[in-house]
Amino acid sequence: MLTDISTPGTWGLETAVLWPAGPDLVGREQELPAVEGRLLAPSARLISLTGPGGVGKSRLAAEASRAVSGEFPRGVRVVDVAACRTAGAAVAVVEQAVADLGGHGRGLLGLDGIEHRTRDLAPLITGLLALDAGLTVLATGQEALRVYGERVVPVGPLTPPGPLVGPEVADVQDNPAVLLFTRRAHEVDPGFTLTPENVDAVVDVCNVLEGVPLALELAATRLRLFPLAELRSWVRRGGDSHLTGPPGTPERQRSLSAVAEWSCRGLTPDQRYLLARLSIFEGATLATAEKVSPLSAAGTAEAIEVLLDRNLLRLAEPPRAEGRLMMPRIVRAWGRGVLEQDGVAGEAGESHARHFGELMRTIEGRFTGTEQQRWLRVAGLEHDNILTALAHFRSTGDLEAQAALLVACRRPWLIRGELRAGLELFDRTAAALAGDDSERALHLRARLCTGAGFLSSAAGDPDGAVHRHRRAVAIYRHLRDAQHGARASARLGRALIHSGDRETGQSLLAAARSTLEWLGDTTGSAEAAAGLAEASLDAGAFAEAGPLLQRAIGIYRQQGEIRGLAQTLLLGARLATLTGDRPAAYAAVRESLRLLDSIDDRTELPGALAAFALLTLDDAGQSQRAARLLAAADTMCRRAGMHRPRVLPDRFDTAVATLRRRLGPAVFPGVWADGVRAQPATTVAEALAVAEPSRVRERPEAESLTPRQLQVALNVAEGLTNRQIAEQLSIAEWTVVNHLRQVMRKLGCTSRVQVAWAVGRRQ
Repeated sequence: MLTDISTPGTWGLETAVLWPAGPDLVGREQELPAVEGRLLAPSARLISLTGPGGVGKSRLAAEASRAVSGEFPRGVRVVDVAACRTAGAAVAVVEQAVADLGGHGRGLLGLDGIEHRTRDLAPLITGLLALDAGLTVLATGQEALRVYGERVVPVGPLTPPGPLVGPEVADVQDNPAVLLFTRRAHEVDPGFTLTPENVDAVVDVCNVLEGVPLALELAATRLRLFPLAELRSWVRRGGDSHLTGPPGTPERQRSLSAVAEWSCRGLTPDQRYLLARLSIFEGATLATAEKVSPLSAAGTAEAIEVLLDRNLLRLAEPPRAEGRLMMPRIVRAWGRGVLEQDGVAGEAGESHARHFGELMRTIEGRFTGTEQQRWLRVAGLEHDNILTALAHFRSTGDLEAQAALLVACRRPWLIRGELRAGLELFDRTAAALAGDDSERALHLRARLCTGAGFLSSAAGDPDGAVHRHRRAVAIYRHLRDAQHGARASARLGRALIHSGDRETGQSLLAAARSTLEWLGDTTGSAEAAAGLAEASLDAGAFAEAGPLLQRAIGIYRQQGEIRGLAQTLLLGARLATLTGDRPAAYAAVRESLRLLDSIDDRTELPGALAAFALLTLDDAGQSQRAARLLAAADTMCRRAGMHRPRVLPDRFDTAVATLRRRLGPAVFPGVWADGVRAQPATTVAEALAVAEPSRVRERPEAESLTPRQLQVALNVAEGLTNRQIAEQLSIAEWTVVNHLRQVMRKLGCTSRVQVAWAVGRRQ
């Protein structure tokens, strides 16, 4: 159970090869120096590498130990604690390892796989460190020893590339998860390389396997037998749980299911039950965990703490949202297997589905109004759980529950850009309900048709939207529902206008608007007014469009209807552009961008970004920014399965061609690639940081910064504070403040962020 790694050998038992001899450590460029640094620091006596099973804690510890072994004159001794069958054996072999170090000076004791022996080893290690001032301990395990002075180093999975649309080799070849998979695949098949033809499949495999090194390596070995496309499909179906490694590896690491079984060993019945119940969830809040737990609130909190300590759960904290309990993929598969073994999988799935059906019906009415950002964010975080619930209802044949959950998802899915999958589900469910003529089923069918119409319209399929909205109109007419029928008619009218039948569309919109106003449905009448305004703009009737837009904008502001207001403001920007009022157009697009960004919109936002880019197209120094914004808009559309933005028709492709010529072949591709890679929030921030062109034109001295002012501005662009700039330039801080005021006045900026963007544009 001992090995001296200062001589050729392996981490763990002398008789077992845990990893190939001399493996390259991939993706740990930051962790490895950090561990080495702690081992070299005399003050760090006990270092524990903790993390989920399969992330490579042992390999990282072995590599770090080898690198610093020369600094430990007494030698390095390593114990494979996991191989010890009893607590007494573990204690005895650790004591023997320390005795074998002998001598004077520093010695390093490695403890591999301590997760099931922490209670037994903690007092022993505490005593050994107290007695031997030269002893340093490096431990690995899924939980820490939790003794005084322990330095815990969390080790997580490699960062996967994340969801990408049309990934290119250059974008992902240096990603640690992709790099590890491709290297191991090349070892299996020397002809394997990352190519434009296979990069999408490689990215998908790395994402599905969550960047877990053991899972990636085991998956790569399967390429001996199967092509990558088949491996990808197999992994997506969950087959990776049974991936097996070389026979020489310890039993606990021979497959992913074995890793999970080992990780969950020793749980109490209640902890086991809670973990299995949570495995149904694709992330759960603490409140949800309490609902499914067999324990009291206090007992549940204690059990969750144990599961967190053992890295069977982790607590994710999304921005501006409640913390969520997340589970590694391999543990989730184990938990679902437990539910199957216990014969409660069906009941657990039903409980999960009902929970999210009730949640979405409860919050559906809150997707507008003062708290809509919060509840839209909740719906977005629960997206995967909702898909699981829908699949359960579909498998049990509960069409009504499936339809009710789907219609509650219409607005968040539209905002998130879940167009293709959403459209298929809405259509399929509406078709399945066609044989049920009960009033409840008819209402659900009408709402499903309406939702599908919205999704079709957002995807750029006006004919499909016409077809689906027409069905909704017919159903509401049959139900004699005047209000919803008028809203459906307004939506049909707008879809008809987009499909080219402006006359019929305007007629339907005008009639629907009159009905909705008579019924007191101000939000519905605003939607109809905006549709009529768009038709007037298409026809060049600017005088008619203006009052309609003002009416719709006023109602949307009063009602707090963020998305409708943002859409209508874009129409207002289009009217202002066509009538030559550029300041008004800028103001409208800026407000639209802020509103859409506040609800994380991904279907209207591309149009707003494109509109802003087209406005800046003719402004001096804005060509690169315009290209980035158009690239970001185009990428968002492709990611959501939409056509290019409809804002300012026919100008998108012309603008791209103009920018390609203006920037030239040496600059344009790089700028466009920057826009493709940019995150939506970053892109919006860049657009909003631009100083209004009218203000810059009013100040011809904008290009006449003094050398000192330019130095200050450049330092601001690098993120330095006033004090840091003063130290950098050896001037007083108040002098920096005065220079910065002059810079902002000359550049027409109102913030440091705008100064940073303006200076970046001038370089």
